[in-house]
Amino acid sequence: MRLEIRTLLAAAGLPEADSDDRYRAHGVLVADRGDSVGVEWFVSRSLRRAAADEQLQGWPMGPADRAQEAARRHLHAALFGILTEVGYLVEADPPDTAGAASVPAGRVSTPTTLTADIKRILADLR
Repeated sequence: MRLEIRTLLAAAGLPEADSDDRYRAHGVLVADRGDSVGVEWFVSRSLRRAAADEQLQGWPMGPADRAQEAARRHLHAALFGILTEVGYLVEADPPDTAGAASVPAGRVSTPTTLTADIKRILADLR
């Protein structure tokens, strides 16, 4: 399932994270979590650093911090939409990682191939 989700998100134009280190990652990180797959978007390191600098200077909601939160919120909504559309059961902010904005995913219906999912989506666009 991990490889299928990575392939699907790459086809949607979302870059895969360049590292699995949560403090250095930028892009989509897809990780196995036993019976599910965790999918999380990490904003750019420069934006995270700028937000952290603002917080250290006493600006808890400075421009960079707001931009970081908005970017994560919008990208997580996009991930949720893409995965839901192809038949995954998606849970945003699961209890075991509250506030981490990770998305564990599992299939809703009988598993189908990625090719069949993409063909169905393209047929629905007409």
